[in-house]
Amino acid sequence: MTYSAPVASAGVTYTDGCYRSVIGVHLILQREGRVLLGLRAGTGWRDGHYHVPAGHLEAGETATAAAVREAEEELGLSLREQDLELVHTVHHWTADDDPRLQLFFLVHFWDGEPVNAEPHKCAHLGWYPLGDLPEPMVDFTAAALKAIPQGITFSCVGWPESPSDA
Repeated sequence: MTYSAPVASAGVTYTDGCYRSVIGVHLILQREGRVLLGLRAGTGWRDGHYHVPAGHLEAGETATAAAVREAEEELGLSLREQDLELVHTVHHWTADDDPRLQLFFLVHFWDGEPVNAEPHKCAHLGWYPLGDLPEPMVDFTAAALKAIPQGITFSCVGWPESPSDA
């Protein structure tokens, strides 16, 4: 049996036939068994859901450079690229948006204390126990935070399941 991917939102394909995708970078800051989460607000995307600090890769930027930039913009923190560890990748799909790759970086060291530097996008920042995350969470963030302690480095979220060959 052959499986066909959903067509409703197939991403951008260029004349060379290659697929292009938006790439998200996500920062995992941990302290004493807790993870830093923000409550999204005023963005029009998943407002009212908890999410790790994150943003999108910009043209000409490496994923680690984007993570450093987002830490400064959202949290007022100084990071070094070498203090980031890619710990999980999510291939994410929803019916109303293009598929995306979400890269989750564990931040080993940072300078400063996190502050809510974008209150127009984040209603609240707080440290939450990894074993008792607040609800509602952004779906792919919840999946990543559950997978990382298990040593799972890749997951697909939102994609329809492949039909069984039975």
